Amino acid sequence: MALPSSGNIKRLYLAVSAILVLALVYQIIREDALLQPNQQLQQVLDEQLVTDPAANPVLANANSELVRAQQALNPAATTSAQEIQPVEVDKPVAVVPDAWRVMDAAAVSPAMPLPESVSVYEPVSVDMENPAYPEAGQQTSVTLPGGERLQINIETSATNPNGDYSWRGHVDGHGDEYPVVMTYGGNSVFATVTTPDGSYTLESVNGSGWIYKNPSEFELSDPGANDYLEIPHVHE
Repeated sequence: MALPSSGNIKRLYLAVSAILVLALVYQIIREDALLQPNQQLQQVLDEQLVTDPAANPVLANANSELVRAQQALNPAATTSAQEIQPVEVDKPVAVVPDAWRVMDAAAVSPAMPLPESVSVYEPVSVDMENPAYPEAGQQTSVTLPGGERLQINIETSATNPNGDYSWRGHVDGHGDEYPVVMTYGGNSVFATVTTPDGSYTLESVNGSGWIYKNPSEFELSDPGANDYLEIPHVHE
């Protein structure tokens, strides 16, 4: 039996090597073709999850917790997900001194007389040397007979052509239902105060006067008396 020559062996070796190389290339191409769609799909999903947290509830919750933690560590910091809005605080109302002071009736007796039928009253003192004229938007206080103290919200104020200064406001807590008006003259002061319990009047001269409750219509008439005037007939 004749043995193959060295040339034939070499050609056989090259043929087998070529077949193995082609098989390897085919296997690589086949695996790449099978894996590439899956890799592309995974890449698309990854990009969607990163750009759209709503597509991944776990990622959305993580982002929310991260924002909350950043706010707790640094309240002044702001993030693109949620900005901290400033809290508006109402400005405090300017308070001026009381419009008048109630005095001790046993120690002070103003020279000016009280109107008839007045039964509820107190002497008062008004600062005429350095009056604190209230202005619109401010708040002052008035004291009534018996010690009741009311807060008054000033709404308007003006200097009259004759030089008198006057302001108008309302009792705090009742809207504009109970008006209060006070006028400062050269040496006198007059004020009216309307409250849920009735109306009051202040009158003073040279800083001394009275605050009194205005009598009701029933108090102004005697019980059983006629509230009309009879005109007698004159016979000629």
